Amino acid sequence: MPLSLIVSIFVFFMIAIRQWLPDWLKIWMIMTIGAVIVLVTGNISPSEALNAVDWDVIAYLFGVFAISHALFASGISEKVSNWICADSRSIPQILFFFILFVTAISAVLTNDAAAAIGTPIAIAIAASLGISAALPLIALCVSVTVGSMFSPVGNPQNLLIVADGHFTNPVGVFLEWLAVPALISLVFTLLWFWFCFKRAPKGGAPEHVTPDEQTMRRWPALLATGLLCVLVLTDSIAHDSDWLPDLPLGALSLIAAIPLFVFSSQRVQLVKEVDWHTLIFFVSMFIVTGAVLKSGALQEWLSPWHDQLGEPILVTSIAFFGSQVFSNVPLVEIYLNLLRDHDVPTLMLLSGISTLAGNLFILSAASNVIIVQQSEKHGVTPFQFWQFTRYVLPVTVVSLLVCYLWVAFLVSVSE
Repeated sequence: MPLSLIVSIFVFFMIAIRQWLPDWLKIWMIMTIGAVIVLVTGNISPSEALNAVDWDVIAYLFGVFAISHALFASGISEKVSNWICADSRSIPQILFFFILFVTAISAVLTNDAAAAIGTPIAIAIAASLGISAALPLIALCVSVTVGSMFSPVGNPQNLLIVADGHFTNPVGVFLEWLAVPALISLVFTLLWFWFCFKRAPKGGAPEHVTPDEQTMRRWPALLATGLLCVLVLTDSIAHDSDWLPDLPLGALSLIAAIPLFVFSSQRVQLVKEVDWHTLIFFVSMFIVTGAVLKSGALQEWLSPWHDQLGEPILVTSIAFFGSQVFSNVPLVEIYLNLLRDHDVPTLMLLSGISTLAGNLFILSAASNVIIVQQSEKHGVTPFQFWQFTRYVLPVTVVSLLVCYLWVAFLVSVSE
């Protein structure tokens, strides 16, 4: 077994038992230790490590973190959470509006953006209901993952599939093939967490997370958010047209964040408040994953089934279980390179299953890690590793089954 794969498993194991480790040892530190090991041992060279990092994702997250902090510091996040948690609302109403809100952000601005923006709102819901923050935060994880299925920009693996599939109407294709299973999964998510919220013991609620003082004006934060929405939607709609330049998401995010740095007097503070620890986690994760890919372990693992990689059962199995070991984005990238026939049903099944694979472990989706890191940044203890899996498992099973059956149904109808 290659050392890089051993390191990857070691990182997974350390994060799984983190609740028994010293409190100062954070997820980003564990991943960074893994990156240092593969670099020091020569499993990946410094130049290869730099190339392995997806700097577009890093740039996108930088802009999103700046915008999410501006929304928080200007009091906009608090206003949204106060509206969702209005006194007249019941638990299912609070859950409905919360899930609807983060799903919309996830579909338009990616699941990572929804994770960053939704974290303080989830904490506020916990404070309003008088329960531990863990449950609303886990509901946020599930909602942003399922919500990202709706659109071609919902998550990084969707972007890879769109680029490979050369769809003339990527928005329409995703809505046709994945909107129904996403909707059914969200309805089940609502019902499941309503049941869990009703049974949640009172106590252990976090303090209502609010900025110490409103240090930023609201209109730059709103302008940056609106600009990011417009840029991402326009880029998605005009994906295959020649009338607009095809800009990467990272560039769109940085452009959208410009009003914050131009019109805010708190520029230095804004840079300081960017979640640098999460950015370090992602850089380290790309390096560890790059070392695993360089070893050829994933390619060798898939090679015995090379001729059957388009079979629905195989696509589902490899996309789900492979995403737990190698992460969904590199798995999808290699899978696309090995596929012989890049037909729409196979690509949509690959997209849906690799996305839903994020609802199993904390490390299964990058958005889960963002929520953990953002919670700790706000001084709130998030969920534990196995606590997360216990709550998301029913949603995972139902959503996987629904996604597979819906794609199979559309294939049978079209034949």
